[in-house]
Amino acid sequence: MLKNNNLKVTVKMAVKTLKSSRRRNISITLAILLSSFMLFSVLTAGAAYFKMQRIQNIRLNGGEFDAIVYGITDRQAELCQSNPEIKRCGTAAVSGYVAKAGTIIPDVGLIWADETYWNDIMAPARKWVKGRYPAAENEIMTTEAALEDCGFEGLDVGNEFTVIYGIQDEKYEKTFRISGLFDGYGPKNVFYVSEAFYKQSGFSPADVSSGRYCIDFKQDLMSPEKQEAFKDSLQLGKAQRLFFTGDFAFSVRILAGILGLIFVTCLCAWLLIYNIMYLSVAGNIRYYGLLQTIGMTGRQIYHLMYSQIIRLLGIGMSGGIIAGGLVSFFLIPIVIKSLGIKGDTPLPVSITFHPAILLLTVLLTWATVYTAGRKPVKAAMSCSPMEALGFRPSPGRVFRPAPLKGKLLFRLAKKQLTKDWKKTIIVMLSLAAAMSVFLCVTTLITSQGAREFVYNDRNVDIVLNNNTLRQEKKEKRLQIFDEPLLKNIEKLEGVADIEPVIYTEITVPWEPDFADLWMREFYETWMTIPYEDEIEEYKTHPENFGSSLVGITQADFEALNKSLDNPVDEDSFLKGRACLLYRDTLNLKDQNIAGKSVTCAEYGNPENTRTFKISGFTDTTDFTALTGYPPTIIVSDSAVKEFTEDPIICKLGIRYEEEYDEKTESRILSAVDQQTKDYSYESKIELMNNVKEAQGSMMEIGIGVVFILALIGVTNYINTLSGSIKSRVAELTTLESIGMTGKQMKKMLALEGLLYAGGGLFITGTLGTAVTYILYQSMNYMHAAFRMPVLPVLGSVILVLLICAFVPTAVYESESKSGTGYF
Repeated sequence: MLKNNNLKVTVKMAVKTLKSSRRRNISITLAILLSSFMLFSVLTAGAAYFKMQRIQNIRLNGGEFDAIVYGITDRQAELCQSNPEIKRCGTAAVSGYVAKAGTIIPDVGLIWADETYWNDIMAPARKWVKGRYPAAENEIMTTEAALEDCGFEGLDVGNEFTVIYGIQDEKYEKTFRISGLFDGYGPKNVFYVSEAFYKQSGFSPADVSSGRYCIDFKQDLMSPEKQEAFKDSLQLGKAQRLFFTGDFAFSVRILAGILGLIFVTCLCAWLLIYNIMYLSVAGNIRYYGLLQTIGMTGRQIYHLMYSQIIRLLGIGMSGGIIAGGLVSFFLIPIVIKSLGIKGDTPLPVSITFHPAILLLTVLLTWATVYTAGRKPVKAAMSCSPMEALGFRPSPGRVFRPAPLKGKLLFRLAKKQLTKDWKKTIIVMLSLAAAMSVFLCVTTLITSQGAREFVYNDRNVDIVLNNNTLRQEKKEKRLQIFDEPLLKNIEKLEGVADIEPVIYTEITVPWEPDFADLWMREFYETWMTIPYEDEIEEYKTHPENFGSSLVGITQADFEALNKSLDNPVDEDSFLKGRACLLYRDTLNLKDQNIAGKSVTCAEYGNPENTRTFKISGFTDTTDFTALTGYPPTIIVSDSAVKEFTEDPIICKLGIRYEEEYDEKTESRILSAVDQQTKDYSYESKIELMNNVKEAQGSMMEIGIGVVFILALIGVTNYINTLSGSIKSRVAELTTLESIGMTGKQMKKMLALEGLLYAGGGLFITGTLGTAVTYILYQSMNYMHAAFRMPVLPVLGSVILVLLICAFVPTAVYESESKSGTGYF
């Protein structure tokens, strides 16, 4: 056959075909519109979600930085400042603490912030500022929360107050003048002091106990290898520590998770477009065969079909982007507000547009349409005129089961699925892909909610801390949580149980096995003087090197043991034979203490000693009291009570009958306030509220993403199954002609839909769940527990079953009333 140069003719034919086959082309246009709508909406709302997640991390960290170095030398600071990949560096340095304010022992630190840290790094985490940063040696910038903690409520800029503050082991009395007030996110129990105050404190940014050097990189992504290379370039000392913030440390994994979500979203679009175009070509294959009989080549058919596709692509993509914009920027905030969700956060739902999203949507939609249309177009090109005359859609690999038993309608429905496995799998995959994306995003959003954050390893609702432990003299460290107060708290309505952490002061006598190993590592890590200079004093006067023996309840031990890489023997621990050590960031591993024991003596009574087998280390500070040079030894509370008569409760964990019960918490704090003010507390409710406030509208935008995916999943299935049923008109007409009633037809189609739903749910529950878990863990830098949201999942399953049963019967009804002559 001779090739005719009739490109202009094929273009005219494409336009004419578009006009004459409106119904078919409307389906394809809607498929493209839905795909571009899905991509644009998900990318826009998703970008806003991750933008809000970034804002959340800035607020939780108290500033915008990607890494923090504990202790920074001048040489290391110069390396960072000259690094072209670093945007800015700022210093926040510990300058002491407030030891006493009147009769109150507050939990307030003194911090000096350099100009970069205060003006640039902290700025995104602040809500408002009144006054100015301190310049004079006696000026401070603080928060209302810190003033209230010291008992100075109501003070304003220009007011003065007097406190006793501590610098290392020394105490001083000083009158400070408030130069400014601010409020924001991050730590609030802080007095920011001037550079003049910091210089006279004796601290240096190079001190690990003081200097906090915050680094903000220019790039948003940094691979683990590059992070390690940067860390090596600083040549950190043994005591120095460098930590990357959670989102930056896992930036590559987070990107991989986002790309995975985009891939699955594109797969949903691809399956939808492929199915509709395949059915369209199958229905018009005789037309393409006839075109070849009058001289049209396969290449010209290719141009003809892609001329149609390009026009449909332009119309559908434009409509999809417009619809996506309307939904993303207008409908989602309205829906969220109407559901009453917006009232939970102080910030409005913030969705912004970026040109890159529009470009990515266009490219992905084009690629999806092009690849989805390749096989149908190829089928049209390769079909000869004679083949076209007898063409029937290929059933693929037909499964021919043994004769089925059971009801006739169910058998017919089941046979329909097994008759063409290729089409069946496409329909099921189309449904499963949308459900899997929905499942993944829903799981990610709910698991990252404020209630899901892990606040402490003890699984308690509030922890009360004994602030008298900060007193330098032993006789001033008091038992503020005495027996009458404990009984009073236990009787309060809503209190389930209390978990006291007790301690007593101890010494750890020198011995060549473990004590010497620990002290050498401690001095190399934390001290500026060599261990050899003080080893003789430690041997002869161990009372000058105090530490703590901490006792925990069985419930606390079980919670702690679950967090350990190598859990310890419960029976040995609870019977007082074994212990755990607080590692205090030392470079010691479990293998360093294999088979070793530690001996402690009661402080002031060296004759009272006890030896424990060391079972492992813990890095949590939940079970620490007074930390000294020797190790903090953690044992069962019964072992401490046997060791000394009057242990002091350093921390009191309280668990409520109902989690996040604000009334119970109010009763507890009121009861403690009546007895003492020398305490501080860590509340799960307050921490949840802080996280929720830090998240802003992140959760609301996430709900919007889920809403879009749910809509897309439903529409995707409707389009796919509608096209499938329309392609079977001849078969369904035959069934009607041999006596099948309309009621039976609807029941058979409903059963088909339920079988499709069952297959889609099975794929989602297996492969979809596995993909969800992988994507979730790649983005789970907060280490939130993987929990599938029961109610959303159950609701989606019920909705899918109802839709899958209803759509086929609805399409049948529509075609029956359309007068097409098929039914």
